[in-house]
Amino acid sequence: MQLRKSLFLLLCAMATFSLMWLSGCEPEEPPRPPGNPVDLQFEGLWIGNTSQLKLVEFEVQNIEEHAYITRCRLSYSIHGDWRLRDLHNVDGLCEIISRRFSFTLPDESIVSSTFADTTLLEGTMQITHGAQPSDTITFICVSDSSRIDVYGLSQVHFTLEDKSWSFKQDYGFFYPQINNTPIHPGWIVASEFSGRTNLVIELRAGRLNSPAQIPEIFGVGTKQFSPFAVDGFEIIIHDPGYYFLPWSTSDTAHSQEGSSLIITEMMEINTETSNQKLVKFTANFNCKVYREYGQMRHLQGTFTGYAGW
Repeated sequence: MQLRKSLFLLLCAMATFSLMWLSGCEPEEPPRPPGNPVDLQFEGLWIGNTSQLKLVEFEVQNIEEHAYITRCRLSYSIHGDWRLRDLHNVDGLCEIISRRFSFTLPDESIVSSTFADTTLLEGTMQITHGAQPSDTITFICVSDSSRIDVYGLSQVHFTLEDKSWSFKQDYGFFYPQINNTPIHPGWIVASEFSGRTNLVIELRAGRLNSPAQIPEIFGVGTKQFSPFAVDGFEIIIHDPGYYFLPWSTSDTAHSQEGSSLIITEMMEINTETSNQKLVKFTANFNCKVYREYGQMRHLQGTFTGYAGW
């Protein structure tokens, strides 16, 4: 009898423990379904610029079968005050849903965008500045920054003798420095890639009667090298630490026989302002550059940049 009672109490205790254990377990959440497969194809880096001609970048990463914007870099102006936003979140700033995404910047400006296809991203920024009405800035980004039909990045790739170089424009300025220099009896336009402390490569063209001739001189076709860009093109290379001893195609004592400079693409850029005009061009070059004392090096490469007026 005592044994039966003890067994009954043991069974009751086990049942009570089982109920307590079961009640303490949270039900497992069902696995999250994967995102839209269409959105997963946008993974990678998207680079472009705003209608204010400033840099914009987005990085897309696929996390557990969902597409997220994990980083953005934006430069824009509010009443002449330039701002640079560099936001990064490994878990995602926002998710891409059916090609679209939207998020808010620290100053409450809103970024909204839509992927037109796997190569083009278009969007707007509603810029907030206090109690004043918000401004709208548009932007375009591409997955292939070498495309000529969008703003994209300026870049240069070249080989100088046995060493290869590759540069993209400094993030401080969307475009490389562009100079229109008045020189009697005309103008010379210089499109430059600058390093942190010194010039790296410079492509000059001229002379022009007015900067409005820039679209003509940078038109598609074969160009001629000219000493100091008097009536053609000149390429200048500055080695780090030797700014005042450049390599140049302008050495009049030596020829450019067998050299070539061909502009393969050119388009005028809609800057959305009458105060600034730009053309974007791609030039392939194969030439000799000289320095004082008759030193010569072989230079070849591709220059994608801008000329403005």
